[in-house]
Amino acid sequence: MNNCHPKSFSVLRHFCNLVCFVSVFQSLSQAQPLTDAAETLSIQSRSFHLSVPEQPDLKGGHLQGVQLFNGTLLVSGSSEQFGYLCVFQQMGNTFHYLGLKPLAQFPLNHAGGFQLAENWLAIGLEDPRSKRRSVVQLIDVSSFKTISAPPAYSLQREGDAKMSTAGAVALLKRKDHFLLAVGTWDCTTIDLYRSNGTDPYAEGFDFQLWTHWDSREAIRKDWTTKEFGSYQNLQLSEDSTGIYLTGFGRAKNDTDMADVFLLHTELNAYRLVQKTGSYTVQCKGEVSFRNGAGFAIFDGVPSIIAVGHNLCPKTEVQVFPVKRK
Repeated sequence: MNNCHPKSFSVLRHFCNLVCFVSVFQSLSQAQPLTDAAETLSIQSRSFHLSVPEQPDLKGGHLQGVQLFNGTLLVSGSSEQFGYLCVFQQMGNTFHYLGLKPLAQFPLNHAGGFQLAENWLAIGLEDPRSKRRSVVQLIDVSSFKTISAPPAYSLQREGDAKMSTAGAVALLKRKDHFLLAVGTWDCTTIDLYRSNGTDPYAEGFDFQLWTHWDSREAIRKDWTTKEFGSYQNLQLSEDSTGIYLTGFGRAKNDTDMADVFLLHTELNAYRLVQKTGSYTVQCKGEVSFRNGAGFAIFDGVPSIIAVGHNLCPKTEVQVFPVKRK
């Protein structure tokens, strides 16, 4: 199920040196991600229209995740047959399609929002029909060889309908462990896992469930606003003030929102998550936080990146620089 089809990377073989990934996302992980909740980023957005060869086996499905680092663009998507990652490389003023990596076959054909932590990519693939099963994969993106290989680690999830999916996954590397956040259907609940180390290749490496948070039971007294969205992408970050979880989604008024939550790890599950602010972003055309969005470094500037709904024959990516006070 997790093996990559060799033909899917026929183009990538010519760009091995370009996909020796060195993460720059870590610099975003050292500060609270969104510090000015009043700023709208629509005016300064930059758009890229990317051509992708037509591929008959990509019928159905949609895009749902995007990350950018060191000039390499990754987007996740689903089809009737499998979930996948698509790889682009920045060349000049645009990005060029390199290849496709199938991740999991039907019924785990729905690939969700994902995050990079240094050279580790964490992504969930779920069964969108039964909504009772998913797998979270850790993929080493430090070289062509590792990205084309099977996942270094897989976390199997199975249980009640809508409670065992993995449509939005976030990953944070800390001093001696990884923190993994897995959002269930529409992120109604979030499962938080801790690893027993920082080397997924090590014998015995594993994630254990740390706590389960239910948005329907959360105490929202100290939240900046009481709303909790249907987030399609989650991102973890950390600074001296704590660990933050940012959810990306589209509000009821068709506004693209990035909501920032502080994790009170010392409190009980009802007060674990506190909303501390929101960012409003006006995406254009088919690009939306409902598809895929996340943090990135673009031209040396901390940014938000978002992607369109479809991969073929063209997909659009927009980048919004985040200004600091």
